[in-house]
Amino acid sequence: MSGVEPRHVFFYDKNLGFTEGYALLMGAAPKLNDIKVETDCGDSVPIFNKRLAKILRKDRIQDVMPTLFNDVNKRMEIWGNEGRLDPFDQINNLVFQMTVRMASCSELSTNNDDLKRMGEMYWKLQKSATPVGLLLPWFPSQARSDKKEATLGLFNLISHYIALRRTAEVPSSDTFDFLIAEGEKDEEIVSFVLNVIFAGVLSTGMMACWSVIYLGAHPEWKAKATAEIQKLIESHTDTTSTLPLHQRLSSIPMSAWEDEMPALELVTRETIRIVNNGTMLRRNVVDDIEVSGKIIPRGAFMAYQMGDVHLNEEYYPDPLRWDPARFARGSAQNAAPYIGWGIGRHPCSGMRVAKLELKMILALMLTRYEYTLVDAAGVPTMEIPEPNRNDIHQVRPKIACFIKYKQVME
Repeated sequence: MSGVEPRHVFFYDKNLGFTEGYALLMGAAPKLNDIKVETDCGDSVPIFNKRLAKILRKDRIQDVMPTLFNDVNKRMEIWGNEGRLDPFDQINNLVFQMTVRMASCSELSTNNDDLKRMGEMYWKLQKSATPVGLLLPWFPSQARSDKKEATLGLFNLISHYIALRRTAEVPSSDTFDFLIAEGEKDEEIVSFVLNVIFAGVLSTGMMACWSVIYLGAHPEWKAKATAEIQKLIESHTDTTSTLPLHQRLSSIPMSAWEDEMPALELVTRETIRIVNNGTMLRRNVVDDIEVSGKIIPRGAFMAYQMGDVHLNEEYYPDPLRWDPARFARGSAQNAAPYIGWGIGRHPCSGMRVAKLELKMILALMLTRYEYTLVDAAGVPTMEIPEPNRNDIHQVRPKIACFIKYKQVME
């Protein structure tokens, strides 16, 4: 589907099913029925969103922020004072750590061996989304076998930690304990957590990695973002404090992170516009509908390519140029159609925490390190690699891109 009217129908028509649209074509997402585990709620989006809203309440996020900063700090300390890293490995690891922390329990999020195993199993799930696996899901392919093995491994690992929390003498405020107190069954908790991690890591990881790259290639925006973070620190922390940077950042109220970082908001919005241009899916689950003079029969699948808006010169002149200023207040492009966080009947329910995770990572990256972009040979470059749009999950660059960094603040 393409164009103004089809886009409105795609996102707003109540006859179009979200879950039904992705049922056959979301091959990498973990599904417990692949390992013959049934859940009462199945793939219900409303129930998933209701649970997510409960665990991502503002007070719960504020309480866990010091722990999140501590987790990220520990992982960054492993990098050393200087070196070179692949953001699509190391920064993705930061997002994975933060997402597991918020979606599970302390015991799991502090077990580095099990975190590594989880990451490997999620990577196996992503690689299982092959054309054969998508088009012939019943075919006994290696991809199907890998997906089943990874899903079973994740189910067993998460179930183990749920059992630990059910028998714990002292309850905690972690997500597992919260869902247990809500009366949720083990398989419901596993299904929910698997999908939170799958969706959260992919989208937020992609945004964080590409934001670091684009900022590295645009010194003026990197300077704006860094100054904005420094101002946040000066406004909300003791400037004479000798506490480490991550502890000072963790004391800043959530409202400040959300309301006092306009430059990073623009950076995020523009990065999503250029990079996040996958295909969204729906299925007509009720009656035939007419769209722009054409009939879409009941049962038909529909696809909408986000680039129809995001890379459309009518809305965004020179659409492949990264320019956060195009979204500045009062700009015509700020009023242009934008679907980076979803619109209509299915907006992104994790947007708030995704933005927060991204800002937390960038706050530490930009104030703790000086960094430049380098190519595979270690030669400095200002050339931005093109996103591989066929990499539907991580959208890694077509050509490897690295970051050369040096720590400048504790």
